[in-house]
Amino acid sequence: MPTFLYIDYGPSPYIARELRYSLSTLLAEYPGGDARVVVYTDKARTYDHLHERVRARDISGDVGAMTRHGALPHRIKACVLLDALKSNDDDCVLLDTDSYILPGFADALGKALASGAAMDAFEEHDPYPEIAGFRAELPHAGGYAYDAVHSLMYNSGLVAARPTRHLAAMEDAIALIDAMLDAGNRSFKIEQISFSESFRLHQAPVAEMRPLFQHYFRRSTKRYMHWRIDRWLKREPDLKIGRPFITHPRTRVRLFNYINQLTKRY
Repeated sequence: MPTFLYIDYGPSPYIARELRYSLSTLLAEYPGGDARVVVYTDKARTYDHLHERVRARDISGDVGAMTRHGALPHRIKACVLLDALKSNDDDCVLLDTDSYILPGFADALGKALASGAAMDAFEEHDPYPEIAGFRAELPHAGGYAYDAVHSLMYNSGLVAARPTRHLAAMEDAIALIDAMLDAGNRSFKIEQISFSESFRLHQAPVAEMRPLFQHYFRRSTKRYMHWRIDRWLKREPDLKIGRPFITHPRTRVRLFNYINQLTKRY
């Protein structure tokens, strides 16, 4: 039984709204109750009674340490996944809130974790050429050297791992993030690179979950999805489990953003 993880901290109201829609489509994919959800949050009461399969994990006192006091906000993702791997015997799957799940996801995820790890989608080789020559000592993999030929990056909108196989890789991912920060590197890619490189170092094959996992991370698409989700929540204030009915076709997103530029309404 997989355990799915979301993160909601900070003042933005959109995170919780995105999470509700993502959760709706996720629970529809696991209708038999064979999935648990943990929301790592600094507003636990928001999720206390959201659904019987959802529980909140209060991280109010941990956010500073997990983000290195704002030095890299997405470092929290590696810390949350590591905490879950240490706390569960199940597969642990970290999902960004700006996502939704398509039919077939559960089977594809199960097959991916049977042989390795899983992430959202492959992005690029040599993702951070500015750090050519960077080296670090990791607690499990030992000496690491950024390699323009072999270094790679997957999108971390989804990261799935097994405690019996990938615990050391997650500890190395956090160590690699910290080594890059300590060396003065501040790219937003650091966390994604560290996940991807740690799996590579530990010889864990990574399966791509896109397109069954949809991740609308681009700003123009997020504006459109926020508008659609807001309208949905006004009609359905209680959590309603269902297959994806809010999607982001390119033509509709472009039309919405064009109208929005003219009217300045969203």
